Order: sequence, then structure tokens, then C-alpha cells
Amino acid sequence: MEIRQLRNFLEICRMRSITAAAERLNIAQPALTRQVKALEEELGVELLRRHGRGVTPTDAGELLASSAARLLDGVEQMISEVAGRDGELRGTVTLGLPPALAETLTVPLVDRFMSEYPHAMLRVASGFTGHVRDWLQRGTIDLGITYEFAPVRSARATSLLREQLYLVGPPGDGTTMEPVTFASACERPFVLPSPAHGLRQIIDLVAAVHGAPMEVVLEIDVVSAILFFVERGMGRTILSMNSVEDMCRQGRLTVRPIVEPELSRTLVLWVPELRQADRLIRHFSDILVAHIRSLAADDRWPGMKR
Repeated sequence: MEIRQLRNFLEICRMRSITAAAERLNIAQPALTRQVKALEEELGVELLRRHGRGVTPTDAGELLASSAARLLDGVEQMISEVAGRDGELRGTVTLGLPPALAETLTVPLVDRFMSEYPHAMLRVASGFTGHVRDWLQRGTIDLGITYEFAPVRSARATSLLREQLYLVGPPGDGTTMEPVTFASACERPFVLPSPAHGLRQIIDLVAAVHGAPMEVVLEIDVVSAILFFVERGMGRTILSMNSVEDMCRQGRLTVRPIVEPELSRTLVLWVPELRQADRLIRHFSDILVAHIRSLAADDRWPGMKR
């Protein structure tokens, strides 16, 4: 049994697919399949269960993956301690973020990452919560931030902040920052994301619970397009302050906190269990959490609360 085999087996478990793991590792699929077969023969157990969508680790496979992750973490720590180069971690970290967060976080995070880990690389992928969840489950990203707490399979959740949501309207639609009840907000048409979007699900749930009928005249899953039509007077929308602050400051939109009830969503960091042994990912996760919380603590992220 070789360390290389264990690393590759971990990647298969992360991706839930030998084909996808082979592409990510840049290894021919037959060669990767042979490595798994060799491990199964050496251990005398079946490690993967094949099915139409890919593979799933058996109980023995889960145990091997967990043990291998701890072993590989120990190997990395040993190398770091012997070399005396804790700051020279190497590798690539891929982070998935919703679009509004990507606009806010990408530049400062890349700057910080490059400063602290000059021999490593940070990749940032932007997508809605559903996309980030899918990337996490397929193993295509190492960390992901979503706007909900619905479980992500085999991933650890860290609650970061609670983000307040606001009614956003065209110029002249009420007084900016004057509170408005949810029922009053629903008296005019809305421009909202599609029902599959996490934000829309929050809004629809509140409307159903409080018996507030909504008229949705446009469904668009692109924030910039939503704001374009709201500015033109096609309807109102509901978004975070972070998404609209600049346009509001320019007088192009009005923004009002929603009360009775107050609308908010939780920002959650997810790290797949099989990635938690990676020291670079752990270090970057700590940087990410500290940076986001400091933005809220210093009032540099409007609408965010601990």
C-alpha cells in the first residue's frame, strides 16, 4: 500500500466517481481502477460500490478513507515540522461563493492568501447556493459558502453570520431605510429569482406563513438584471444590503428594512469531511472565517449580524 494510492482513493471518495477523480488527478481511468482493485485485494474487502451515478464507499471504504485522511494529515505535518517551513504550504484551494459574496470577498481574500501562502494557489468559483451545494457534493471545490443550513452530505458546517434582507425599489418608492412590513411590501409586484433559488424559497415561505399574496412579474436568476428592471420600475425585489449599497448611494434605488417579520438568511461555511485533514484548507478556512466576521464586527458589511 502506497501513500499515492491512498491519496487517489480519497479523491475517488470525494468525487463519488472514478471517472471524475481520474480527470481531476490527470490519471487514466483504467490505471485508477487498477489501484482500487489492488487495495481491495490487499485488504481483502470491497471498498467501493458501483452504481449508475458513479461509486459510493462501502463501510470498509469509509473507514479506509477516514484513516487515510488522518494518516496523510500526519505525513504533511511531519514534513512541515522537519522542514521547518510552516508558512510554505503548497497546493491549490478552490472556494465556491454566491455571486454577491464573490464581489465582496474575492479581492481581499486573494491578496491575503497570496501574502501568507506564496507557494499555493487560490481558485474562486461563483454560483448560486444550489450550484455551490452541488460542487461540494461532487468534490469540485474544497470549501463552499451558502445562504442556508440545509445539510450538505459529508460536510461540516460553520455558521458565520446572519444577513438581513431588505425591500429594494425604484427611486421614489418610499423613504430609504424607513421600515416596511412584509405585508405592505407585497402590495406591489415583485421581480425575484426563480423558485429554485434559496432566496426565493425564504421569501415564498414567509409569504405562505403570513398569508401575504405576492405578484411576481419577472423571475430572473441574475442579480444585476433584477436590479436593472427594479430601477426601471418593473417591480420591487428583496435582497441583501451588500447587493444594492452602491446603487442606493447613487440614488438609483431605495432600500428599506423589512419588519413583521424581519427577513434574514444565515451564511454558512461548508468543508467536506474528507478535506478537513488538508492543512492548507484548514489554514485558509480559518482566514476566511476571521475575515468575514471582522467585516461584520467593524460595520464594513452592512446588514450582517453575528
